[in-house]
Amino acid sequence: MKEQNWRDFLRMKVFVRPYACQLGLMIVIGLAGSALGLVQPYLSKYLVDNALLRRDVHALMISAVLMFAATVAGSILSYVSGYGYMRVSASMLLDMRLKVYTHLHALSPRFYARARLGDLVSRLNGDVAEVQRISSDFFLTTLTNALFIAGSLGMMIWLSWKLFFVGIVLIPFSIALFRFFQIRMNLLARELRERSAAIGTLFVETLLGVRLVACFNSSEYESERFRSRNDSFVSTLMRFQSTSMLGRTVPGTLLTAATTAVFVYGGQQIIAGQMTMGTLVAFMAYHSRLLSPVQSLLGLSASLSSAKVSLSRVLELLDAPIEVTEQPDAVAVSAVHRSIEFRDVTLRHDGRAVLDDVSFEIPAGMFSVIVGPSGGGKSTIADLMVRLLDPDAGAVMIDGLDLKRTRLSDLRRTVVLIDQSPYLFHGTLYENIAYAKPFVGRVAVEQAAHAAGLTELLRGLPEGLNTVAGERGLTLSAGERQRVAIARAFLAKPEVLILDEPSAALDAACERELVDNLRWAFAGKTLIAITHKPALASVADHILYIKDGRVVEAVSV
Repeated sequence: MKEQNWRDFLRMKVFVRPYACQLGLMIVIGLAGSALGLVQPYLSKYLVDNALLRRDVHALMISAVLMFAATVAGSILSYVSGYGYMRVSASMLLDMRLKVYTHLHALSPRFYARARLGDLVSRLNGDVAEVQRISSDFFLTTLTNALFIAGSLGMMIWLSWKLFFVGIVLIPFSIALFRFFQIRMNLLARELRERSAAIGTLFVETLLGVRLVACFNSSEYESERFRSRNDSFVSTLMRFQSTSMLGRTVPGTLLTAATTAVFVYGGQQIIAGQMTMGTLVAFMAYHSRLLSPVQSLLGLSASLSSAKVSLSRVLELLDAPIEVTEQPDAVAVSAVHRSIEFRDVTLRHDGRAVLDDVSFEIPAGMFSVIVGPSGGGKSTIADLMVRLLDPDAGAVMIDGLDLKRTRLSDLRRTVVLIDQSPYLFHGTLYENIAYAKPFVGRVAVEQAAHAAGLTELLRGLPEGLNTVAGERGLTLSAGERQRVAIARAFLAKPEVLILDEPSAALDAACERELVDNLRWAFAGKTLIAITHKPALASVADHILYIKDGRVVEAVSV
């Protein structure tokens, strides 16, 4: 693993800093519990030499009480530190997940045009959880085990330095093997994450396109694709698990072999009268307890390798540049008095000019229609008006004020965009409409639904506004989803409403009804419709013709 990946953990300090005092307290408590664990093996020396061999009942009772007290106290401290540390790590997980989540909200459509939804979900859910898991396991476990190992080694040297060297002679070989397997696990961990993300992406894509799969009778084909990706995942998983198990068992076996050597040499020392029975018992207690934390640390190496990969995948998202940012001295905007102006605007995507030196002006307070063929840059114009994108050159202005100088929250309250395929959440119609203003009263939601032409639909639904729209609103027709989105916009009461292909799913009569309702509801405000249907332009006050990313003609009626 590259050194940069190790330094990635230093970037976690922004999430650790708010909980530094709590973490410090839990670590101190955990270390105290670990220190009590060091007392118990030495008490076995007192038990053998002073109680058992001398047949002293009083010394036996003292050693028994001390052992019990140390065990209980150590267990309580370990529980408190472990539980508290887990609670803190869960809070850190929330902070990290929220940080990634809000960062994703700020990324532009150009990022999502390249990203895979399944991969994003895998990173936000699985990778962040993996980082949290290792943070809850690794650091406290490492510190307490390190203290126990250091204390045990110190006590072993104090009891018998000769026996100590016999016990550690194989440790360098164990560490070398551990390092070998760790490097291999680092490579496999990243491959495993990528294989898992590929499966998640397939699930998301096929579930979102379930109608397409059914219509083309592609279930068997998709099942085969899943089987192929799953086989690749399982193959990588088995190689990772095999390497992980070898990374634990082979070094651990060498340490176990050292125990046999300690038995042989220690027994010879006792037979020669150079060591007491209690000393060997205490030494063996430390040596046997030393094996468990060493194996635990070796076992954590697999988790650390996986966490490094997960952390790097999370940081890749956090490092994705935010194209649309708010200036520190941004100014408020709440209305459009004169016009929305595009001045020499150019925007490129993947090297292709979507808009090329475009200039035009949309007068305030009128119904304007932007007409042009698909792929001509019309929807990009809408994205620029609400600053989902910023132009590569030129400026988009409201009343002469560059949108880059405005507060994003104010701009998006003033200018609202309804997409061609509006998104509905898996909730009730009421919840979907009230999304614009979550705490508004029911009467206001009903009025917005009526203004959007949903009255007849709601009359035919037994539960009315409490009807569940289904995943992405698929229980409704395309036209009904469009009306729900328009009702949402009515509730928001923006100064500028932009509708991308508002009549694509409507017949001529419904289209005219929709336009009449919009003009009535937004009288005196700016209404902009983007369409490829010239018929809608016949009722507009201002018409803009777009083709191949350029303005062909502007007409005021």
